[in-house]
Amino acid sequence: MKERLLDSSTKARGYGSSVGTCGVQDTGEGMEHDRELQQGQFRNFGFDERRESCEAGIEKKMDRDRKESASGTDYETAIKLAGYGSFHYWLMFVCGWANASDAVEILCISFLLPSAECDLELTPARKGWLSAILFVGMMIGGYIWGSLGDTLGRRIVLINAMLVNAAAGFFSSFSQGYYIFLVLRFLSGVGVGGSIPVVWSYYAEFQPSAKRGAALSVLASFWMVGNVTVAGLAWAIIPHEIGWTDPASFQYNSWRIFVAISALPSFLVAIALVFMPESPRFLLCQGREEETLSVLRRIYYTNTGKDRASYPVTSLQVERVSPHIVVQKQDWRSSIKECVNKAGQLFSPALYRVTLIMLVINFAIQFGYYGLWLWFPELFNKLEQYHTLHPNHTASVCEVVSVDLSAVKELNSTATNFCTNTIPDNQVFINSFIISASAAPSNLWTILHMDKLGRRFFLCFSMLLSGCSAFFIYLVNSSTMNLILSCIFGAVSTMGFNSLDCLGIELFPTSLRSTAMALTLVAARLGAILGNLVFGYLVESHCAVPILTVAGLLIGGGFMGLLLPNTTQKPLL
Repeated sequence: MKERLLDSSTKARGYGSSVGTCGVQDTGEGMEHDRELQQGQFRNFGFDERRESCEAGIEKKMDRDRKESASGTDYETAIKLAGYGSFHYWLMFVCGWANASDAVEILCISFLLPSAECDLELTPARKGWLSAILFVGMMIGGYIWGSLGDTLGRRIVLINAMLVNAAAGFFSSFSQGYYIFLVLRFLSGVGVGGSIPVVWSYYAEFQPSAKRGAALSVLASFWMVGNVTVAGLAWAIIPHEIGWTDPASFQYNSWRIFVAISALPSFLVAIALVFMPESPRFLLCQGREEETLSVLRRIYYTNTGKDRASYPVTSLQVERVSPHIVVQKQDWRSSIKECVNKAGQLFSPALYRVTLIMLVINFAIQFGYYGLWLWFPELFNKLEQYHTLHPNHTASVCEVVSVDLSAVKELNSTATNFCTNTIPDNQVFINSFIISASAAPSNLWTILHMDKLGRRFFLCFSMLLSGCSAFFIYLVNSSTMNLILSCIFGAVSTMGFNSLDCLGIELFPTSLRSTAMALTLVAARLGAILGNLVFGYLVESHCAVPILTVAGLLIGGGFMGLLLPNTTQKPLL
């Protein structure tokens, strides 16, 4: 067994050309070793003696290679020497839109709920499941795709995840019934769940440590771009009577066109990623030094315009990996088995404390954010309906959602229609647009100060403040005040997500990074699912319960953030 491993190791290091006995290269020391073996054969050495002599020669050469690797350039220095410029800005644009397209796909559901109410026969519980099912897919897909990202590579996994997202989202627009639509939204969630953890690992591994915090904050700010984009698309498409609307035949009306267009960004990102390289940090972690250098030379050429041959790094400090990782391509069964093993490593004595804290914080922040955020358009729609019936009255959010608003629908319905789709008032889209744009100052603050004030500061500050703003939503009694607090909630939550994304990347080693992101996002999706279901089932009957639950979880998660280690401006593990 030892002999086979040594033989594989020599091949993995490139000793397969012009090989002599036991695969040692026939130059210099290797030729001298072969002569020793030949002399030993003439002296009738036994098999064991020849094998020991062979192994000694191989180990000697491997020791020399280790010294060469140790004397090579470390990755942090190599990525700095590649410069920072056009390559990174294009990477930021592509990965940013990958993040934005996920936001579009997630949040488009919240805008179509009122318009699809009759077409899909939506009850409050069904609306909750329709919002939650995407996160069920994200929870499953996130773990599978994210773990495969640590095994097969970031780029190829990200491309496939984006294509699954785009295809399922597009075909869901043709669904004529609730359950088919539900299944296709689940599949869309599987794609979204894969792209989120992998895109963060992929993007972060191209960044030098001095710029990583700001770069990741820029990437996170594209979530706001996605929010604004989906709000703008909804406002431009849903209120207009376009497409086919004959109830007796195939329907492809405005909200379905909106769903189809929402899938387009994911497809375009997948195409752009085909022309991008694999993460050099991942390649180095796999022991693929030459491929890593090739990517770094490409970055250097794109950033500086100089010839690739002038890149000053010629060798790197290579990760020591098992030889089979370098010389063999794993099948899917082996890859999945390795994914499970990697998840187990996250609960090793060195990592279990950080892993558990990150699981709890991710659950808390996403229960709160998505529980409220995906219901904001619905809540604003109900407020507009309430003020149509009672123009001179003021009422809290909980009082409004508990009122029977069927009279509004009766005003808009005809005697022949038992159900009429509610097209939200323009003010609903304007409010959503304002809330989405309200995150801009927070994103700018984190971009400029994430590397100065630190990740923990933004995480704790954000979760404590967003918990308080969620509590005050329960107390407001006017549409204007509700809008103001919603903007505050969205803005401060953004800071928490940005800092949590940085921590999720930096707290775990490269070999486990995508798996760690995927596992923590499982807890996050579980929080989002429960948040949507709790709001779906209780928002009309026991409105105070979900709002106070959100406030409590966010404040508790903020205090837990104090237990995490500081990772600001430190090299990736």
